[in-house]
Amino acid sequence: MRITAILFILFSLVAFGCGPKLIPGLGIELSDTPDHRALLKVLDDFAQAYESKNIDSLVALASKSFFETSGSTETDDDYGYDGLRKHFTEHFKMVDKIKLEMQLKDVQVTEDEATVDYRYVTRYLMKLPSGDKWKLTDDVNRMKLAREEGGWKILSGM
Repeated sequence: MRITAILFILFSLVAFGCGPKLIPGLGIELSDTPDHRALLKVLDDFAQAYESKNIDSLVALASKSFFETSGSTETDDDYGYDGLRKHFTEHFKMVDKIKLEMQLKDVQVTEDEATVDYRYVTRYLMKLPSGDKWKLTDDVNRMKLAREEGGWKILSGM
């Protein structure tokens, strides 16, 4: 009986204790792989560039194949890599004191493509003709990325 209990404990440790190492503190289970770490770095770089309104850094994170539909079926608000700088320049003229918080929901990697689903909360001071007003946006988004130039570049979802 005692040997059976010891064997069960050893089997349990081997079977359940040797799973993939996870990245702590994310709120989701994400294995600790070089790809996952690199994707998290892109997300962190994106958040820092967005909060500091650093357009050059945001453009540097984008793939030359970047294309954004802005989540609508209308084509007049679509823009590609060449329109990215203009988009952020216009956007940042209207907002100040940006704070962006991101919470991962899912990360999928398949060879040279990745998707990152996340919830974001953005607080910012909106510059309006009637006066400045604090705003809050709470939504979900999907960022698509491609492996390019030895790293990950954003295809959409900024």
